[in-house]
Amino acid sequence: MWVIERAEREEIKLFMNYVNLGEVYYIVARELGVVKANEAIAIVKRWDMEFVGVDESIALIVARIKAVHKLSYADVFVVATATDKKGVIVIGDKEFNGVYPDLLWIR
Repeated sequence: MWVIERAEREEIKLFMNYVNLGEVYYIVARELGVVKANEAIAIVKRWDMEFVGVDESIALIVARIKAVHKLSYADVFVVATATDKKGVIVIGDKEFNGVYPDLLWIR
C-alpha cells in the first residue's frame, strides 16, 4: 500500500477514527471470523497512523454531514475526521463522491 509506505517515510500523516477501526473489525469478523479480525486490527495498529476519538467537534461535524448526505453512519466518521484534520480521503467507495472535496480514489 503506497499510502502506508509514504506515511512510514513521514511524507504524509494518516488518521483513522476509532469508529472506523471498529468497522474494520466487524467487517472482517463477519466475513472471516474473530481470529482474523483480531489479526487485521493488530496489522492496522502497526501502521504509522494516528487514531482519532470522538469528541464534541467530531460528533457535530458527523451530525451536520449525516443530516445532508446519505452515507452510512460509520462512513460519515471518515468525512468528519478528514474535515477536522483538513485531510484527503483515500477511498474506493463511490458513495463519497460529491460529499468531500479532496478524494483520492483507489481501485
